Amino acid sequence: RQIQGYYTQQELNRLISQRQAVGSQTQLSDIPVNPAIVERQYQIRAIKAMLGAFDRHQRAGLLVMATGTGKTRTVIALVDVLMRANRVQKVLFLADRTSLVRQAANNFKTHLPNTAVVNLVESREQTGRVYLSTYQTMMKLLGSRFGTYQFDLIIVDEAHRSIYRRYSRIFDYFDSLLLGLTATPRRDVDHNTYALFQLNDGQPTANYALDEAVDEKYL
Repeated sequence: RQIQGYYTQQELNRLISQRQAVGSQTQLSDIPVNPAIVERQYQIRAIKAMLGAFDRHQRAGLLVMATGTGKTRTVIALVDVLMRANRVQKVLFLADRTSLVRQAANNFKTHLPNTAVVNLVESREQTGRVYLSTYQTMMKLLGSRFGTYQFDLIIVDEAHRSIYRRYSRIFDYFDSLLLGLTATPRRDVDHNTYALFQLNDGQPTANYALDEAVDEKYL
């Protein structure tokens, strides 16, 4: 990818701190998941699969989970692990609708009560550790409010929609880990969800299908 910017002194210090943490800890996938956030086995499997991908130095991953199985809580528990491991300090959560941003912000505040959460759709000046935004709002803030190395992890909600063409600039601009969430990934030539997250077609990082959820009586 083309270089989009340079580290500030503060960002360099954060990077050094994270690399020191990596050198002194066990693998991310060995860190326990907080059962107060998620306790279902398929959610824990998805988190462990994503942590394993990061342990293997993969930049991106995709969680395919049926609607109603708790995708947002799953990624909140993942963020909790990454923050406790000092691998992630600042997170960006993207969605294509204001209502989804507001709902996710409330979930983060509920399950990570000691973490400062900022809804950029409502306030662009606040600072925190978890930022939530629509694609449209974030496009206006690239290069002004946020630099290239501002975030350690970007979470893309409903990753099969609205993230191609002009909005794909967000993922080229930020140098961060990427995590996509969807129930219905696409394989179209110009709208390939798997390709965006650097995966082969039909091979997400973790998958929990609708029929499994029904069989196990979660749906």
